[in-house]
Amino acid sequence: MKIKFFVKLKSIRTCMRNPLHSIFPWILIIFGLGLASFLVWGANHPSELAINNKNSTESSNTFSPKEPTNILLLGVPGDGSRGALLTDSIFLAHLNFNQKKISIISFPRDLWVQVPNSGQNEKINTLYFLNNKNKTSFIKATSYNLIQEKIETITGLKINYVIIFDLTGISKLIDALGGINIWLDKEIVDPNLTNPYNPSEIFDLSPGWHYLDGATAIKFIRTRYAPNGDFYRIGNQHIIIAALREKINQLSNVWNLITWFKIWQSMSNHYIANLDFNTLWELFNLFKDIKSNQIQYLSLTNRPPDNLLISSAIESIYNNATTSAYILLPKEGFENYQKIQEYIKNAIND
Repeated sequence: MKIKFFVKLKSIRTCMRNPLHSIFPWILIIFGLGLASFLVWGANHPSELAINNKNSTESSNTFSPKEPTNILLLGVPGDGSRGALLTDSIFLAHLNFNQKKISIISFPRDLWVQVPNSGQNEKINTLYFLNNKNKTSFIKATSYNLIQEKIETITGLKINYVIIFDLTGISKLIDALGGINIWLDKEIVDPNLTNPYNPSEIFDLSPGWHYLDGATAIKFIRTRYAPNGDFYRIGNQHIIIAALREKINQLSNVWNLITWFKIWQSMSNHYIANLDFNTLWELFNLFKDIKSNQIQYLSLTNRPPDNLLISSAIESIYNNATTSAYILLPKEGFENYQKIQEYIKNAIND
């Protein structure tokens, strides 16, 4: 069942008195905490606040502030892009109400997993595509039970809500906010990211402060031309999340309800979610005063100090030729997630 939310606007003064004008930035913040760079909330239409996924695994949607809440955030390139439904950004936001703490756990797209309820093995970023490979557009790709079940298996945590978004929606959001500012300790040069209007112009950002519009921010999110590869990109996504949170905090006290509705409408058809308004309102009240030092970022990597994963390769035959693909495996062995679960449990309860 879809829940519709209607607001009658009588005047600017009425909007500013309405307590809802202060929740919208935090709806964005809650959704964005974890997608590394993505900050959205869900509905198919600006007057609808939730899309319930009838084809997906049943979520634990009975909200209780006495128990932690887990929100899975998935980012895809979207319609018109290569690999439109590959979840190259995968985050789990763990909200601990008792500790007033948010833990954002990122998962590398190259993690090699067994597809739930089958003997097939694939990279984890293909699971959402497998659920929706016959869908003609992103907004119709509303099934996500495979990746939800797999993340639950890896982490040992029950997922309560799922949010899926595409890059166009993120770009529109950043432009609607007037851009964001980020600080870089080191120069970023990616010869694989070029200007489509000038192929000789490569993506290059010097150390220091930078203003990013939507298009530039998406390039920053996608760049992974560095020794750390995809882990480098995950770090950049964390920078975008922090910048978005800072910008929304700055604007939330001066923007009114009409402004937030315009932003909401501009992002229509670029996100899917199974959150209802009542839950969002409760989350807002519980986390409206959270500080930066109450948010921690965790990553499953093959690097010190945790060394939870190892690098490997898988061979396949394509067009009568043998090819090799880079993959990541749990250090303890394929589909052995015990150490990963211990790492997550210790980190979120610390």
